Amino acid sequence: MAQLDTWKLRCEMIGHEADVRSVNSTSSGSLVTASRDKTVRVWDTSGGRDFDSCKILIGHEYFVSCAIELPPCPAHPSGAILSAGYDRTMSGQTIVEPVINIWEGESIVGVLKGHTLTVCSLAMTAAGQLVSASWDKTARIWDLNTRECVKVLTGHEQAVWSILALENGAILTGSADKTIKMWDNGVCTKTFTGHTDCVRALALMPGLGFASTGNDTTIRLWSLDGVTLQEMKGHDSFVYCLAVLPTGEIISGSEDKTCRVWRGGECVVSLPHAGSVWGVAALPNGDISTACSDASARVFTRDAALVAEDAVLAQYEAALSMQQLAAQEVGGVKMSELPGVEALDEPGNKEGATKIIKVNEKAYAYSWNSVESKWDQIGEVVDGPGGGGGGWRRRRRRRRANDAQRQDV
Repeated sequence: MAQLDTWKLRCEMIGHEADVRSVNSTSSGSLVTASRDKTVRVWDTSGGRDFDSCKILIGHEYFVSCAIELPPCPAHPSGAILSAGYDRTMSGQTIVEPVINIWEGESIVGVLKGHTLTVCSLAMTAAGQLVSASWDKTARIWDLNTRECVKVLTGHEQAVWSILALENGAILTGSADKTIKMWDNGVCTKTFTGHTDCVRALALMPGLGFASTGNDTTIRLWSLDGVTLQEMKGHDSFVYCLAVLPTGEIISGSEDKTCRVWRGGECVVSLPHAGSVWGVAALPNGDISTACSDASARVFTRDAALVAEDAVLAQYEAALSMQQLAAQEVGGVKMSELPGVEALDEPGNKEGATKIIKVNEKAYAYSWNSVESKWDQIGEVVDGPGGGGGGWRRRRRRRRANDAQRQDV
């Protein structure tokens, strides 16, 4: 195999109709993706460069947050797919319950209920139990033979975003309360502190400990006794996901529209995307798969023989160029036309009047405070999907960190 110095696009997996929220590899070499289009897809390769959609799992009533493989077990001798969904709540009434579906083939053969808000992460333990994390501030351990919840892990003060099952049987949970907790037999035995915002993802680092990341944009490497071994910085916005390559290199995905590869504490590769990178997966051969808000999943490779054809690479580069052009506008306003900080020298004409200014190529919104006769910063102005106008970064950060009531995260 001729190995390249960096990763290049291998293929794009197109078929979902909304954000692809997660991607995971299976023991057979397939990939499984979950999407806000309410479906799960399984993608297979016949040994070539492309992954083709071979199954579409339809049955969720609302957005699907994540999907993983269930290895063969007594209750499912041929294995299965597990997928978790969002809740849908309107005016205080639950319209759609958050459920975990068990799939064999393209059929739902079991449903796990118990969480009261969106189930956002799933993991299998070495003992064959399922662990789920939820915006309801709990994690749950499930016996898949009886399909019953056997333990509820309570102790976090905000949404539980991530789960990691350790080789020694312990479980780690990461939360919007900025902490990571270790659990043994359902009891919290240690709390890891250090992150300054929501903890969104955890990944095992064999022989060292584990890695964590989140809304504070840092990636931390921890020993299991709670010591921070390393802190990595480089992303420009929230980091949503982590995985570890067979080489020990860390891969991360972020709202800054990049997937990054980290080696020795340094970012060595940044792979641009046309949207937020919600999920990453490490393939056994060292390839990287990503799940993106542009409704596509992708695979990147260092194997020269598997790199996409020139036409596919050109199409991908064109999509990136279009995204970069769109980034020159925010909220429908051209960045080049926004005033600088000097615009704040002019008082507002009424309480609550707003003004957008440009600082270091970013747009910030301010509101006029007539009581104190000054402009109060609301936050960074960000676009929504497709560049159709968004909201203030501070408002988004608060809702995401505090938890759970956001249906669009």
